[in-house]
Parts: sequence; structure tokens; C-alpha cells
Amino acid sequence: MAVDEHFIQELIEGEDPLAVIWQQMRRIYAVEDFPPDLRAFMDEREEQLNGLEQAVYDGFFEAYDQLLEAAQAQDAGYVLSLFDRCPLVVIADSLSVREAALLERRWAGGGWEAQMEGFAVVPFPPTTESLSRLLLGTQGPALGRNRPGFDYCYVAGPEHIPHMPSAGPLLVWMRLPDTALEEVTLAQTHTVADAFDLTVETLERVLAAGREEALLTSDHGYLYARSPAHYWRMPLKVEEVARSTFPRASRFQEAGHERARGLRNHESPRREQRFFAFTRTHVAVRGRYWWGTASPNERCTAHGGLSFVECLVPILRLSRRTSG
Repeated sequence: MAVDEHFIQELIEGEDPLAVIWQQMRRIYAVEDFPPDLRAFMDEREEQLNGLEQAVYDGFFEAYDQLLEAAQAQDAGYVLSLFDRCPLVVIADSLSVREAALLERRWAGGGWEAQMEGFAVVPFPPTTESLSRLLLGTQGPALGRNRPGFDYCYVAGPEHIPHMPSAGPLLVWMRLPDTALEEVTLAQTHTVADAFDLTVETLERVLAAGREEALLTSDHGYLYARSPAHYWRMPLKVEEVARSTFPRASRFQEAGHERARGLRNHESPRREQRFFAFTRTHVAVRGRYWWGTASPNERCTAHGGLSFVECLVPILRLSRRTSG
């Protein structure tokens, strides 16, 4: 899908540039029928998604600043507000625009249906730990407990579905697709199709607890890259510093980290030389700047940075189909 002048004009003149970008991201991954080869499909669409973010970077760089401002201002409210619309809220760890669009088609004609209701900006940096601290008061979702406003269940995978109350506000945090995506490497022993299938299986088992509908969202998205067409390259000297600053497959670091303090030396007022995003507490890779190797063990996913596919997450309504 080519990004044309009309999109840039709408981006600049629209009331909510993030909503314009979200709709364009959704169009890129929209399908009439579920793709038979999900890996090939994602390879193609991710190149388009990369081009979209590059067009925003080149044509309306201010959108990245708006994204950072919105993510810094975000708290757990985007999740808690969903209880006003449905008593069952599910967080699928790392669920992105990709899985949301595909789930709509995967369930077409089945016992459940998924309908996109919108999107949310996640807290910065876009990590599981960020939302867990805000929402549960813990370092990770596995440590979560019932809260005054809702019961809580943690789901590690399809074989670990806990007992769930059949009524009342319930928050379910699934660690998928994140833990499955972490196993997707260039060797392709595990693929994005495997991660998606496992996520759908787990979600179906959660829904089988007896509720008629749920609202599904996520704690963050992720960067996916199997080829240089899926990310941007940094100048070699900047890349060397970035590699030594950010942990493997991560795009953020605490601002107080010793090596992170020197990253500002590589910044410039020129847009093409603004590689990082800074806040009082963290520094992150801005846009889709990244690096990769040809090693078969190289992971294909990363998160924690300031890109639209990491910071904008879906909100879907999942409903049980009635016969007839």
C-alpha cells in the first residue's frame, strides 16, 4: 500500500494524527481471507508498515513527538475504562495491529467473532513491566493479585488456564503472543504462525470459561524484522553505541544507565539524525532504527522503543456467536 500525499495532508490537518496513522496501519494488515502462508504475508506487509513509518518520519516528524507525549501521559486508565463497557477484560501481551486484524478473519464463521473498536496509546516505555506497575502495582503480571475493582487471573499458556469467576469484573493477563514471539528467530524453527496459533488457542480456552463477550487489548506491540526491508539502519558509529547501550532485542534503557547518558551526543536538530527519544526516566530507540545479523539465532522481534507499531495497540470486542 503506497503512502500518498493525501495521507500526509490528512496527517497534518487532522484532529488526531495518531488515529490517522492507526487506520493506515490497520489497512495494511487488513485481509479478506485469512492468509494460508502467514510468514510470507507478514514479510510483505511488514515492509509496507516500515514504509508507512518512514513516510511519517520524513513527512510529519512531529507525530513522533506527539506519540511520545501521549505515551508519557498514559496510565492504566485505558485498561480500567474498558470495565465500563464489559466485565471481562483481557490483556494479550504483545498483541499488535497485526494479530488484531488477523483475528477478525481467523474467527470469521466460527463460534466467536472479533470486531475492532479502536486503539490505545500504551505507557512509555512500551513494555510489560510499565503497565504491570501502573495496573497491578507489581514488577510483572505473574505476581498480580485481585484488586479492589476487579478479580485477576494470570495465564501463561493454553495448558495453564486457572479457575475464573463466571461473573463480575475480571482482568485476564495472557503472556501470549509475547513468550511465543520471543522464540521466533531467523532459523524459523518457530514462526509467527506458530505464535499466532498458540495465542488463538489460549484465548479460546480463556473465553470458554462461560462469558459471552470480552474486550481485548494489549500492553505493547513489537517491532518485527526478518530482513533489512523491515527496519532502518543507523550510521555505523551510532549503531555501535546503541548496541552497547540497549540489551539484546530491547529498544529502551533506563536514563540513569551509564552508557545511556552519552546518547545525546549523537543527537542533532536535523530529523534524519534523531535516533533516540528521551524522557526523565528512560531513553528509547525512535522510529524503526535497528540492527540485525545473519545469525540463525537472531530474534525477529523487539520492543520498548518509540515506534507506532509498538506504542499503538488495538481494542477488540470478542463476542460469542448465537446460533441462527
